[in-house]
Amino acid sequence: MQKKLSIVMTIILFAGMLVFANSKGFLDGAKNAVTVLISPIGSYFSDVGSNFENFFSSIFNISNLQEENAQLSSEVNELRAEVARLNEVQSENKSLRHDLDFVEKSGFEYIPATVMAYDPANVRGMVTVYKGKKDGIEVGMAAVSEGYLIGRAYEVGDNYTKIILITDPTSAIPVSIQNTNTNGLARGELGSGLSMEKIPQGEKVSIGDIVITSGLGGEIPRGIIIGKIENIDSKENSLFITASIRPQANLGNVLRVLFIKN
Repeated sequence: MQKKLSIVMTIILFAGMLVFANSKGFLDGAKNAVTVLISPIGSYFSDVGSNFENFFSSIFNISNLQEENAQLSSEVNELRAEVARLNEVQSENKSLRHDLDFVEKSGFEYIPATVMAYDPANVRGMVTVYKGKKDGIEVGMAAVSEGYLIGRAYEVGDNYTKIILITDPTSAIPVSIQNTNTNGLARGELGSGLSMEKIPQGEKVSIGDIVITSGLGGEIPRGIIIGKIENIDSKENSLFITASIRPQANLGNVLRVLFIKN
């Protein structure tokens, strides 16, 4: 018991001496030395903590940027899809206006139909619509799209019609040069070509002339535009001139058809 009391008294005495020495400034040098010794250690751990903070902050920033990029990419895709849809609507509206304009100006009675299929083998120039005899369509009727002749009804069932296009090699339609009495025959060619044959030598034919149906033969009425002359082949010692025709209708993308009633 006396030994413990001596230890306590010694500690109290030592503490008192430290307090007295500190109050007189005797310990300032020691404190500065300790501060110099510990300062680099504190600075090191402070820098390490700051680096860890910056590291995790960068990770979070990258994650946020990835999320923003994904969101922006999704929005861009949606806008592109909307633009494509609007372009399609605009194209369809334009096509419908051409059809309406043709009907109003021509005065023809017509039967509308939507194209459902092209010849999958691409052997024959044909398209199919799902309207037929029940709708009043008959073999030989002229088929028009956006005001231009694309062909005629070739095979007619109760609920479908196959249209032979003007570029099919078996297609032959009586035609004329617009505003003239020059007649010929528009015949399809292999490779989706089209030419005007049987033009008598001496007839005036020029590149850019508009080719229309002549009405001869009785199946197709006169005055429907087929295309324009883009090349003329006039051979010596030949009775006839042949001219290449560029169809006005976009035969590779026909959406709707008007069948002209006879």
